[in-house]
Amino acid sequence: MKEIKEALKARILDGAALLFAEKGIENVSTRELTERLSISRSHIYYYFSDWQTLCIEALTRYMQNELDTFSRSIESISPTEKLITVIENYLPDAPDAAWQLYGSLWQMAGRDSAFAELAELLLQKWTIFITEIVEQGIAAGIYRPVETARFTRQLGALLNGYADSLTINPSPAKHREAVEDIQAFIQLTL
Repeated sequence: MKEIKEALKARILDGAALLFAEKGIENVSTRELTERLSISRSHIYYYFSDWQTLCIEALTRYMQNELDTFSRSIESISPTEKLITVIENYLPDAPDAAWQLYGSLWQMAGRDSAFAELAELLLQKWTIFITEIVEQGIAAGIYRPVETARFTRQLGALLNGYADSLTINPSPAKHREAVEDIQAFIQLTL
């Protein structure tokens, strides 16, 4: 019975994240989610004390799964290849529902402290992830020693700046140009 409850909770969270990616967090209602999942509203309030709690948990689950899946996909390649893959995958080259979801979170974070805490946590997790890659490269003698925290902040600013531009009107050519610009920064810095 507990497994069934956990499966339903996961289905609610995953369904909410998909709707948020499609429509934006602020444009999804409890009614819409329950209709999409063919469940009653009482299921929502059985698992979540309020709508905001559901939103935060759905976003946390989705974004942590995304980071974990990506991390596993590159664990066996060299630090140089990891960093290149991070850049290429981080930046959208076509309309991307995941980036729309992140954009929606960022908008909510500007107005609500709970969403701001989640956005900060996600930024911190990605920063740690990228810092570890750089430190692996330094330890392997691939990169020259640098202040990794500063480098990662700078790289994060570049990635997020280009990602913001690319979410508006992405194209393979713009993506390639952004990747090349960021790789040039890495070559100059590391």
